[in-house]
Amino acid sequence: NSGDIMRLLHTMIRVGDLDRSIAFYSDILGIKLLRRKDYPDGEFTLAFVGYGDEQDNTAIELTYNWDTNHYDLGSGFGHPGFGRRRDDRPRPLRHVLHRT
Repeated sequence: NSGDIMRLLHTMIRVGDLDRSIAFYSDILGIKLLRRKDYPDGEFTLAFVGYGDEQDNTAIELTYNWDTNHYDLGSGFGHPGFGRRRDDRPRPLRHVLHRT
């Protein structure tokens, strides 16, 4: 069943300047802003960019923590988000890690 195939939904990168990062991905790389949402209680904003609809394409999740305006090279990577095509909810990979 193709609905049971795991796929990469997104990868998360922390950014120090969200508007500048979105401009880079859209203006330089031609990637579209798919969605953006502020989380005031957590003091962060998420923006998802990608070449197409998230239902069928992998996205990049840009995470802007309001109290951080700089990350050292290599320290901004967050996580890959994997899920199943049928529901697209990210799931932990504990079952995969225990097989290795």
